[in-house]
Amino acid sequence: MNELEPGQMPVPSAEEQRRQRWNKALPAILIVGSFGGIALIMAGLLAVLAPEEPLVEGMPGPGITPMAQQMPGALPPTVGPGGADVPLTAAAPTAPPPIPAVVPVAPIVSTGSVAPAKIVIPQVGLNAALRTVGVQRNGEVQVPPLSQPKVAGWYKLGPVPGQPGPAVILGHVSTRRGPAVFSRLREVKRGHKIQVVRTDGTVAEFTVDGVEQVSKNTFPTKRVYGRLDTAGLRLITCGGVYNRRTGHYTDNIIVYATLSATKTA
Repeated sequence: MNELEPGQMPVPSAEEQRRQRWNKALPAILIVGSFGGIALIMAGLLAVLAPEEPLVEGMPGPGITPMAQQMPGALPPTVGPGGADVPLTAAAPTAPPPIPAVVPVAPIVSTGSVAPAKIVIPQVGLNAALRTVGVQRNGEVQVPPLSQPKVAGWYKLGPVPGQPGPAVILGHVSTRRGPAVFSRLREVKRGHKIQVVRTDGTVAEFTVDGVEQVSKNTFPTKRVYGRLDTAGLRLITCGGVYNRRTGHYTDNIIVYATLSATKTA
C-alpha cells in the first residue's frame, strides 16, 4: 500500500464506493417502496371492497350462435326439474325442451293489440311489472336497464305469453343495490305456477316443466327459441360466477314452462 501525505484522505476501493452509494440510496428506496406497497395494498382492498355494478349485457337472441359447444355425452339428455336444494346443470346441446309437467291447454286467441303487463310466481314471492325489450345491434336481446332492477322485460319480437310459441321474459338477478327481479329464479322447480297478467284482461297461467343453468358460451338457442305448437314460456336471468374482469356472470338460468290454464284477471 502506498503511504499517504499528511492530511490526504485514502481513496476508497471500487467495492467500498459501491457500498457507499448503496447506503446513501437505501433510505430513499425504502421510502418509495413503502409508499408503493401501501398503494398496492390500498388498490387491492378497494378492488375487493368496492361494490360492483354488473354491466347491462344482453341475452342471446334467436340469431345468436353459441361460441362453443360442450360434448353432448357429458350432459343429461333432458332439462332437470330444478329446485332450491337441487344443483342446476345444463342439458345436452341437442336436448329438446323438457316434457310438459301438465297437459297443455289451447293457446289464447287474441283480438287486437295485447301485451303482458305483470308476472307473478307465488312460490318465490315474485310479483313484478313487465316492460317490452327488443334487440341490440349485436343481435342480443335487450334487458331492462339497471335503473329498473325490479322490472322484467318481455321480448316483443316473440309471442305474447299465451300465444303459440315460446314467449320470453328476461330480468336481472342482482345489481349494486341488492337483489333484482329474478334473484330467486333458481329456486323455481317443476310444477310451480307462473301467472302472466295481460293487457286484454286475461291471465295466462303456466306450469314449470324444468330449469337449467347453462354457460353463456353454450346457450341453447334452439331449445329456448325453437318452434312450439303449444304456448310456452321461457324465463331467463344470469347465474353462475360473477367475473369482475369482464363485468358479467358466467351462466344463464333458464326456466321452461307450458300454458296450463287461462282465466280473467
